[in-house]
Amino acid sequence: MLKKLVITVVLVLVGVPAFAQNPDSIPFSPAVNYGVRDYYPNSVFSVDLDWDGDMDLAVASESYVSVLKNNGDGTFQSAVHYAVGKSGSSVFSADLDGDGDMDLAVTNWNSDNVSILMNNGDGTFQTAVNYPAGSSPNSVFCTDLDGDGDMDLAVANYANYSIYVSILKNNGDGTFQTQVSYVAGKEPYSVFCGDLDGDGDMDLAVANRVSHNVSILKNYWDGAFEYAVNYGTGGDAVSIFGADLDGDGDMDLAVANSTSNNVSILINNGSGTFYLAPVNAATGKLPQSVFCGDFDRDGDMDLAVANWSSNNVSILRKNSNGTYQTAVNYVAGTAPRSVFSADFDGDTDLDLAVANWGSAHVSILINQTLHPANAFPLLTPTDKDSLENPVHFGWQTSLNLNPIDTIRYDLYLSRSIVFHPDSTIIYDSLLDTTFVDSLDFKRWYWKVKAYDKWDAVKWSDQIRSFYIYLSGDVTADLKVTVSDVVCLINFLFKGAPAPKPYLAGDANCDGDVTVADVVYLINYLFKGGPPLAC
Repeated sequence: MLKKLVITVVLVLVGVPAFAQNPDSIPFSPAVNYGVRDYYPNSVFSVDLDWDGDMDLAVASESYVSVLKNNGDGTFQSAVHYAVGKSGSSVFSADLDGDGDMDLAVTNWNSDNVSILMNNGDGTFQTAVNYPAGSSPNSVFCTDLDGDGDMDLAVANYANYSIYVSILKNNGDGTFQTQVSYVAGKEPYSVFCGDLDGDGDMDLAVANRVSHNVSILKNYWDGAFEYAVNYGTGGDAVSIFGADLDGDGDMDLAVANSTSNNVSILINNGSGTFYLAPVNAATGKLPQSVFCGDFDRDGDMDLAVANWSSNNVSILRKNSNGTYQTAVNYVAGTAPRSVFSADFDGDTDLDLAVANWGSAHVSILINQTLHPANAFPLLTPTDKDSLENPVHFGWQTSLNLNPIDTIRYDLYLSRSIVFHPDSTIIYDSLLDTTFVDSLDFKRWYWKVKAYDKWDAVKWSDQIRSFYIYLSGDVTADLKVTVSDVVCLINFLFKGAPAPKPYLAGDANCDGDVTVADVVYLINYLFKGGPPLAC
């Protein structure tokens, strides 16, 4: 079996969905709404803010950013609010000060600045510190623009006659240098950062509302940018998102066009140029925000679009030929302004969060696609047993509600309970629920992942450990010598510590450690006695 390094995740169970009327639609649950502090929520972002393993929400509204912590099952606690500037228009989360937790950056449309809120490590935030960011900043993206290892800011400035995107470089501690501005199109409305030309640095893609186009500004490697190259879209380009939409390994662009009621797809030629005419797909009325993700778990990137005037979010599934299916719409709140997707309930598929400008709340729509039905117990070896090689592993079958599916298993082994990728071994793609192998001496921890042909995942419902020992190796030095005889005598007759594991002293394999084991070891070492194997 293949051995490789892995990173693990924790997952929870979902139930059987009630499918929407359209048989081709994705079964999202009806929206559940959560209030925010202020009127006019403009932007929503999801990330693990409190380090508990689930995805929380940050929502920018009129004068506050609201933080809603996840309960672990896709439901959310009441919002906690933090003051920012006037008319919070966009929120983005990243580790801005390098301390390992996720901070917040919020653009403030009416105060011409960006607010930085540092995380205290538990999902609560310090008072905002503000930095000038151009005229009417409307969108912010955090990434390492200058290659120095910290997170910088790119800000699209939307105001009458504005043509600028601002770059604020990080000093390394979450404070920022004075903005440097670069020309984009007319009235930049949304900015996305990604390696568009494949040279390893982060470029800029800017949606320009008034000039109805996208500006591409390539990075010189140091966070300075080339002159913009513009590509036409539909009417009033208001939101941009980058993803590999055609599966060729580079980053393409999806652009929501509010007055055209569609999304434009710009396909990357591999060098950060987009010479093919955009492919347009119809959405709801006045689309305001686009997000790319594999919502139906078929391996390609679909689209989610928040539609202001039709009060819904559209899902456009990708076809194998690169076109998109007719939009299927799901009810959100009033005047949806922003959509973000993440796994809120821990079942590995993508759910939706929608900020509703007209109803002062965020809507959560849970993706209820079928998954393996249950977590499952580990059977053998039992926890903390001392074992000799080979080890016989066994676990219960993970049930699946889908009769045409196939379940495979990955067996994870680690020297610590943390299952760090640098110290974890995996035996992958097992079709059986048993496995046998010989392992190094020492303590091992193990668990099992079950997954189907669409990569929906369930984990064993516990982690177990066991100790591999060498019979007769009382000193735990991986060999049997006269020192083991001495240590065993000292344990039996002089009160010395017991062998660890205890059964290592059971040289004759009768289930206990007695003077008979001393005799057995002496015969083995000096008189050609029987081997040490239980």
